[in-house]
Amino acid sequence: TTTTTTTTRRPYRHRTTIHPNPCNTSFDAITLIRNELFIFKDRWLWRMNENDLHRPTPFEIHRMFFGLPADFERIDTVYENKHQKIIFFIGKQYYVFNSQYLEPGYPRPLTDLGLPDSIERIDAALVWSHNNRTYLYSGRLYWKFDEDTNRVELDYPRDMSMWRGIGYNIDSAFQYRDGKTYFFKGRGYWRFNDMNMSIAHEYQKSSARRWMKCHERLLLNELDEDIDVPPTVVHTASVGTSRGTSLGRSDGYAHETILLVVSCLVAMVLSHFSKHYA
Repeated sequence: TTTTTTTTRRPYRHRTTIHPNPCNTSFDAITLIRNELFIFKDRWLWRMNENDLHRPTPFEIHRMFFGLPADFERIDTVYENKHQKIIFFIGKQYYVFNSQYLEPGYPRPLTDLGLPDSIERIDAALVWSHNNRTYLYSGRLYWKFDEDTNRVELDYPRDMSMWRGIGYNIDSAFQYRDGKTYFFKGRGYWRFNDMNMSIAHEYQKSSARRWMKCHERLLLNELDEDIDVPPTVVHTASVGTSRGTSLGRSDGYAHETILLVVSCLVAMVLSHFSKHYA
């Protein structure tokens, strides 16, 4: 008996040229570079102009930053340091850019920064204006980083619970022009109260609406299953989500209809009495 074995070859997959839906995605990184807002997802970036009414068309990251590996699929995070260098983190390596160009000698391993070899990636990085120090976040831990010595400080890492309400394994973090700190996870974000060292609001807000200029009617699955969002309660003086607003309008319409019927009945009664007792 002869047994033949056939091997099925995996089809070659061409790299997709379709960018993610900006109104239904998480962010790999969001940061200010030269005071301009950049949002990164997979191999794409958006350069957001606050004065534009509409969201710009994204383009591939390698078309602006020259020197990243040809086969990279996403970045982990990026930030601009106080020396105006742009630092990209991809896996266990980091890349230093002078404007759009990779500096000689890079990439370098994360261990050069004093980080342990067990760290697989950096989730987020920001320069915190509260003390003008750089912070690196990975999983359950964070480090304070000294830009002058190019090393993390000796009494770190520390547990992420110091940043109350954020939790672990964040996607990105940065400080915006308003001086506020923002943390991102999934398709939502928190604004952070730097003085109280805790989130400024318990439940996440939609990243797509706030940062991607997605109009409410364009949002897909805005309230994600993995985001802890309370049920919408519609008050007379507040506006909730689109679903809440829709419910509020239908309730108001029913209320108005009842009032109209009652008014008609009262008018008929008054008319009857006026005809017979005038």
